[in-house]
Amino acid sequence: FKRRLGMADGESVRVAVRVRPFNSREKERNAGLCVRMSDKATTLINPENQQEKTFTFDYSYWSHDGETTRSDGYNESAGPGMGTGGSTYADQLKVYSDLGQGVLNNAYEGFNSCLFAYGQTGSGKSYSMVGYGTNKGIVPIACDEIFKKIDEIKTGADAEKFQFQVTIQMLEIYNEQVRDLFSKTNPSGGLK
Repeated sequence: FKRRLGMADGESVRVAVRVRPFNSREKERNAGLCVRMSDKATTLINPENQQEKTFTFDYSYWSHDGETTRSDGYNESAGPGMGTGGSTYADQLKVYSDLGQGVLNNAYEGFNSCLFAYGQTGSGKSYSMVGYGTNKGIVPIACDEIFKKIDEIKTGADAEKFQFQVTIQMLEIYNEQVRDLFSKTNPSGGLK
């Protein structure tokens, strides 16, 4: 396998931010938008004095608005520049393509890989990582891709040359407790 995407250029950490749509509580309170994105730049706007502070990340994803929902329920971009301020909606496949595919390619090369989502409750971590319905997140898309690749190799001419071992963990740290999200039971007090 060749490392076509991801961290083959020597980078070991990538940082991405994603702006989610307003939730129902924010809509009820007529919340105002205080962020703007352009390419890799994310600008925060202080609502009290309109002072701006711009940060640059490896990836800045606009998912606040500018989407359309297909008949199967998948949310995709309504088109370039259709979001607030000319932003283009970043759908789940875009986020996976940029972040998940590189991690997966490194795993194919035999390297341990890790995706780390950080943010307060309700900020969109679970949606980006797991998703729901047809809007699969990074983890289920990566799992689908892993097993498709294994099936391709198993049916290939050199199938007998390969052995496969797939190990995956998904942990959550909440209130200083570690939980295994793939386990039906977790010890009280979290994992140690």
